[in-house]
Amino acid sequence: MKGQTRPWRLWGLADLRLDTALTAVTLAVLAWSRFAYLASGPWEWDEVAFARGVYLFDIAAYFPHPPGYPGWIAIGHLLTPFAGEPLIALQMASAAFSVAALWVLAALGRRVAPPAVAVSAALLVLAAPGPWLYAVRGFTSTAASVLALVAGLIACGGVQRRRLTVFSLVVTAAFLIRPNLLPPLAVLWLGVVAGVRPLRRIVPGIIAGSAAVAVAVLLMAWAQGGWGVFIAPFLSHGERHFSRLMGNVGSFSDLGLVKGFGGSAPAAFLFAAAVIGLVVWARKAGRRHAVVWAMVLVVAVGQLVWMQNRTYCRYAVGVQIALAPLVAGAAAIAPPAAGTLGLLALAGWFGVTGLPLLREQHETQLGGWRAIQEAEREASESGQMVVVESELHLFASYYWHFQERHGRQTPLKVLSPRTPEPWAGIDRSFLLATVHEQLYLPSLNGRRSAWGGVSARLEPLTQQRFLDAVVLDTPPLPIGQWWARSTLPDGTPFMWAGPEAELWLPPVPAGTLIGLDVRPAHGDAELVISLNGRDKVRVGGRSDRRWIWFRRRPEHHDLPVIFRMVRSRGYPPGGGDSRALSVQVFSPVVRPPGMAYGGPVAAASQQESLRLAIDGAYGPEQFGKNGAGTWLKPEAHLRIMIEEPGTLTLSLRSPRPTNPRLVVGAEGNVTNHEVDFLKGSAEVVIELGRREVEDGVAEITLTSEPFVPSVAGRGSDTRELGVVLTTLEFRPSEPGPLCWWEQGRGGQGRGGEGETTEPCK
Repeated sequence: MKGQTRPWRLWGLADLRLDTALTAVTLAVLAWSRFAYLASGPWEWDEVAFARGVYLFDIAAYFPHPPGYPGWIAIGHLLTPFAGEPLIALQMASAAFSVAALWVLAALGRRVAPPAVAVSAALLVLAAPGPWLYAVRGFTSTAASVLALVAGLIACGGVQRRRLTVFSLVVTAAFLIRPNLLPPLAVLWLGVVAGVRPLRRIVPGIIAGSAAVAVAVLLMAWAQGGWGVFIAPFLSHGERHFSRLMGNVGSFSDLGLVKGFGGSAPAAFLFAAAVIGLVVWARKAGRRHAVVWAMVLVVAVGQLVWMQNRTYCRYAVGVQIALAPLVAGAAAIAPPAAGTLGLLALAGWFGVTGLPLLREQHETQLGGWRAIQEAEREASESGQMVVVESELHLFASYYWHFQERHGRQTPLKVLSPRTPEPWAGIDRSFLLATVHEQLYLPSLNGRRSAWGGVSARLEPLTQQRFLDAVVLDTPPLPIGQWWARSTLPDGTPFMWAGPEAELWLPPVPAGTLIGLDVRPAHGDAELVISLNGRDKVRVGGRSDRRWIWFRRRPEHHDLPVIFRMVRSRGYPPGGGDSRALSVQVFSPVVRPPGMAYGGPVAAASQQESLRLAIDGAYGPEQFGKNGAGTWLKPEAHLRIMIEEPGTLTLSLRSPRPTNPRLVVGAEGNVTNHEVDFLKGSAEVVIELGRREVEDGVAEITLTSEPFVPSVAGRGSDTRELGVVLTTLEFRPSEPGPLCWWEQGRGGQGRGGEGETTEPCK
């Protein structure tokens, strides 16, 4: 067992050929489980931060984040020419280290267990959900942990002569790949060298390891541009990292260490087996080895719980695979056949239950990553710019750089106004890629694409962020103090703004009509709304909901539309809500010359958005599956703010038993007699020439024969009713582009997967 001379023979069978064949099959299955299921793109920040750092090392920009991971970046540089891009190179490196872990774990396990039991324990932990899922990702955990285990294997064989120096260098390599492992690596190194005599034997290892670290640090400082800019990110990152730990809490079942083993029951079983295994190690390999194992694991687990995000599975990978030799020791108590079969059965269960998760991670792209790719593709085709949330900036930076290195032009990219950096502004139509759709009003043209979501089983094993993302086509951009989007009971979206807030829209043509739907928070202070610092409207602090209209000045046609809303103070709504609310903002309206528009007219706010006033109407009503509408009186007068010739279409219904004999007139000219309501609805089309709109107002009269429900025996309703007006649409005689934001795009909707809406009509 201990004296096996052929380490490539994993199973220790008496038949050499059978053992070799079984070893080859084991290796093939393990390698297939890794390299055939590399993750589909990045699934977290750090992966793409490492990959981006291979292209351009910049710790201050998070390429990668502190402490720089020089060993991992070096591996990325070595493998990228073969893999084609850094992300795939790092994924392949992690997968290769995971395969190599089989030999390391089996060799360690053989010190206290038969070879078959040792390799079965190794296969068990390597098939667990956490170690398997993260072996095919571009993280440092697997590689650094395997090297730490190699160092442990060297120490178990004795640290005479050069082995001690090699041991120190392997520990150093693990540290350079993942410096975060310094506490357990330090315990491992100190635990091994503490018994070395004379002490001068450890000097070569210290010198060689220190030299490697010094060279790595000097190279990083040089690449960063100096010591000052190299050290500053460490301070800011450390402060941000530890401040976030306060909110990273959870029960035993929420720990990444537990979730990575498939849940509380299998995790508790393996933890108990590891404790028993420590006792076996103390008896068979020596108490000193067992004590070092225990100290390293205690420090590593303590670091997981107190110094890292304890619910993230990827941080726990090193501890999980390090348990394999201890589990082998516990299984060695049983007869070899029983121990081997039991461990293989549990490994098979892990494999069967984990394979669907690997397939999902392999076949599905992270929502945030997909959104960035789609935004880049469509913006490149349309000439738009892309506004990127700070959370998605790393994904965008890597993808843009990858595209440019392959000779492809990329669209202009700016960070969203929510980032701490100064807002760079917009100068054209744009796409917004975000994972926080609730922080924005809907797109001006209604176009939205959404991606994301993973299965309920995979979701706990992710970092539970960037899973869902959207691309919004030209939404209003809130700047200043705003609160998340809410909705009225009827589903109308709105956002509350603070006393000083701005809302940005892209440039629009001269003469464009721009409307903003607002309601001041109830209070004495006056609200001032301005457009690009020139046109101003003052709104009383106790006003009801109303529309504010502006006309785009010719000299501003190439500037973004900037609404500025200023109030001397905000007003907390009470009831435990202390937000200083200033104004409730609903979706704005942008109506360039030549643009067709329309919509329902039941609610007063809908009528105001169409600049429609009705004299002779009752309140809005619901008409079952036919939707909402407004009953008109037998004689109703419509005043519509229309300033160009075109076609006006009124959609009407007649939910009454008698013929309304509707007559429609425009400026006194009879347009239609006896409108046909045989199907319960009708459309009245009115051609408006220059004479009808010369004063900027189209006046329409609708005259019907009255119907009184109570007189006709239809209940107690005593109103005199005419017909129901449901929608209004206007199409100019000289139309502009399909929509002003569609120029140069042919009016086509977004293609590809995901939830997609069509462009405006």
